[in-house]
Parts: sequence; C-alpha cells; structure tokens
Amino acid sequence: MRNAKNVFAIFLIFTSLVFATTYHGSAIKMSSPSNWKGWVVAIDTGVVLHTPDSGLNWINQSFLTSRYFWDVFFLDTLKGWIGTDQGFIYYTDDGGATWSTQTMGISKYAARITFIDDNYGWVACGGAILGQTIDGGQQWNQIILHNPPFNVDTVDLYDISFVTQSKGWFCCGRYPEVIVGDTWFRGGQGYIAKSTNGGDSWQLQKRDSVYDFFGLRFLDTLKGFVAGGNDRTNSAVIMKTLNGGQTWQAITIPNQAKYLRALEFVGRKYAWAVGRNGTIIHSSDSGSTWVQQQSNVDTTLFDVNFADSLHGLVAGNDCVLYTNNGGALWQQATIGIEEINYINNINPKLKMTVSPNPFHRQTLFHIQSTNAHPYNIKIYNLNGVLIKSFNQNQPPIWDGTDNNGKHVSSGVYFSAININQRTTIIPVVYQK
Repeated sequence: MRNAKNVFAIFLIFTSLVFATTYHGSAIKMSSPSNWKGWVVAIDTGVVLHTPDSGLNWINQSFLTSRYFWDVFFLDTLKGWIGTDQGFIYYTDDGGATWSTQTMGISKYAARITFIDDNYGWVACGGAILGQTIDGGQQWNQIILHNPPFNVDTVDLYDISFVTQSKGWFCCGRYPEVIVGDTWFRGGQGYIAKSTNGGDSWQLQKRDSVYDFFGLRFLDTLKGFVAGGNDRTNSAVIMKTLNGGQTWQAITIPNQAKYLRALEFVGRKYAWAVGRNGTIIHSSDSGSTWVQQQSNVDTTLFDVNFADSLHGLVAGNDCVLYTNNGGALWQQATIGIEEINYINNINPKLKMTVSPNPFHRQTLFHIQSTNAHPYNIKIYNLNGVLIKSFNQNQPPIWDGTDNNGKHVSSGVYFSAININQRTTIIPVVYQK
C-alpha cells in the first residue's frame, strides 16, 4: 500500500513532464569559468529540474511532496532553498540531490526567496506576510504586516530585496477586485515598502493606482528599480528611485515589452526584465536605457536570473530559456522524460530505461542493477490503477495490454520497477 501511494503521488510530478508545465522560479551559479549550474521549479507541480552542464542536459531532482513550487534560490552551487504553496520552505546543501523541510505554513505561498549571506534571508509571501531568518533557515520567523496600511486581502508580496542585514524593500503585485452589479472593477495595487530593521517592521513608500509590481532590485541603499505592468492593458513599466524609495519615476522601455514579471541585475551595470508574450528586455548602462531581446517564444516568462553578465536562465510557461552571451541569443532548453528514484532517496545501483518510448507495438524495459535481488515491474494509468504486472520470470516487454490481455487506450502510463524495496518510476507513452 505504501508503494502504491508513493507511485500515485509521483504521477502528479511526471504529468508535468509530458504536458505543459509552468516553470515559475529559476536559479543559476557558475561552477567553473566556463560552466554553470542551473535549477528551475514548476508552480503547477512539484518538479525541480537541474542542469550541471550549462543547459545541455537536465536532471530531475524532484522529491516526494504534494506542494507546488513558486521559487528556487541558490546562494552557491550547493546551498539552495525552494518556496512552495502553503508557505513551505525546503533546503539543500548538496546542490539539490536531497531536500529537507525547514519550515511549513508561513503563508498561503512563498513567492520569492533571497539571501544576502549564509545566515540572513527573507521570503516574500502572500496574505501580507513575509518570512525572515538569521540562521540560514534553521528557524524562520513569520512577520505579519500591520493593517493599515497592509490589508491581508490586497497585499500579496511578490519580490523582496535587501542590501544589508537591516535595509530592504518589498513589492506587491496582486490587484484588489470589486464586483458592483455586473461590472468587475480592477485597480492597480503596486505597493512598495521599506524596512530599516531587518524586516521586523515596514513603512509604505508607494501605492500605485495603475500598475502591479512583481520584480524589485536595489543596488544600494538609495538606487533601486521595480518592474510590473497594467493587467488591463498588458502594458509594462519599470520605475527607478535614487533616494531609497521616497520617490519613483517611470523610465522609457521598449514599446514591445509586455506586463513584466521579474527583474534581475548583475552588479550595477547589467539588467534584464521578463514578462508576458515572451518579453525579455536588457540594459547595459545601469538601467538608464533598455532594448528588446528576442526570446523566440510567445508565452509568459516568470523569472530571470544571471550568474554573471553572460550566463542567464529564464523560467516560463512551458519553457526554460538560457543564454551564454548576455541574451544576444536565447536558447530553449530541451527537457525530456527521465527516470527518478524516490524511495529511500536515490538508488545508484538501480537503473531502468524504456525503449522505444513512445511506442506503438511493444516496448522493452532495460534493467541494470548491481544487486542480485528479485524485481517486479508494475504499470499504472494516470488514476493510479494497476494495469499490468511483470516479474523477473517474465520477459520485460509491454505490448500495450492489461493483465487480461486487452489493449489499453493510447496515453501516458507509469512503469514502476521495484528491487529490494527501492523503486524507479518512468513514464511510458503508448500510441495505438
């Protein structure tokens, strides 16, 4: 029963690898002068993908959870955090090979995570709440914002930026909605707030009546930028402050830019912002002027991160993009279906591949294991119903029939091989 429950939970993860997936968070770090490592997470499923070789190959680092992932942040190539719905935060110290829970239930979601060193970190959350840690996440403090001015119904934090252990800012991006008769009125939210005591208390600096704000970066205690847009017109905006957020001024950006969802700076000179309709815009003069870059996709891009001025990673709706030349050329990552070992973490002694996959007449399970233990293979449908079973005394070949010899319908199925209480799961696509 335990194994069946584990397999059923994994269905949610692998469905995202076969169907459209919304990648919502990204992280990238240089592992050598010529190679970078990257991670992306999905908001509609519990999927974590990792590339160890500059985007050429992607490894699934997902772990068994029912949470959906909003953001991933890596301090270096080993230490990282994931923020999820219901305010869970997961931590890794081995580059994502294993993950552990640091806290749960901070808020309805943990949208964006940031750390300025090994100890001091913050997470922007929904429902006028943020998380704060001063010990690397061993303990997360829940900070509930005061109302007024921060109403729980209209203040959902979407990004947070600290430049010291005490001084930081957050921005909000969800608009309040009011229904009057048959008319649905939407007004801009656009909160920006500042803290001078590490996030213990916050002062409202700006409430915009036109724009929602989603991306925020401060370069020092005075100069900062915020990115967002108008949901009714799909227009984009970037604003700049030179006095620590007391006043903000919109700056000129390309007319093609649409509703921005994230903002990234590398040092003080280079910047990128991404948004709807595949928008990527870039500045090489500290945010003074911006130019359009070609993404070659027409979908919403939710997050952008750069390891340096050349190497960047973007997470979007059913796409992951990367560049090795500052965005002059953006390439779409090829993410395929691959195996994962979930039970008792990863089992390096067990490997199974399925070929051909997808298949029409029959497919062969290739099993490699250094353990001389009996094995069994079980095939499930998307509802978790057992379709077909094999053991080591039967040829590991599936012809698309169930245990009664009847052909099943075309679609996605999940094969689970169990050896010595360890299981590997691979999705299999059957096409009649």
